[in-house]
Amino acid sequence: MRVGLLTIHIQLYQTKSLKEKRSIIKGLLADIKRRGPAFAAAEIDDQDNLRRATIRVAHLSNDPQHTDSVLTRLRTSIESSKDYNVEGYELEIL
Repeated sequence: MRVGLLTIHIQLYQTKSLKEKRSIIKGLLADIKRRGPAFAAAEIDDQDNLRRATIRVAHLSNDPQHTDSVLTRLRTSIESSKDYNVEGYELEIL
């Protein structure tokens, strides 16, 4: 089994409270988890920062090329959101 890890650094421009930020992040994490049981996602850093969030997504598969492809498509779909801006990301296959 291979594990792919996608770490995404997000800039939130329009949030006015931590409650609003957490609502956006909770929705993002729920969207990721709905993609199937091979995905796990969590906010790993910047929890108390109103304007930033760091999300890590794990994907489990037998095929590292499939994992890379799936996480790349996920990153692309996350980048298309209007609620936040993706500042950067790291993708690694273990």
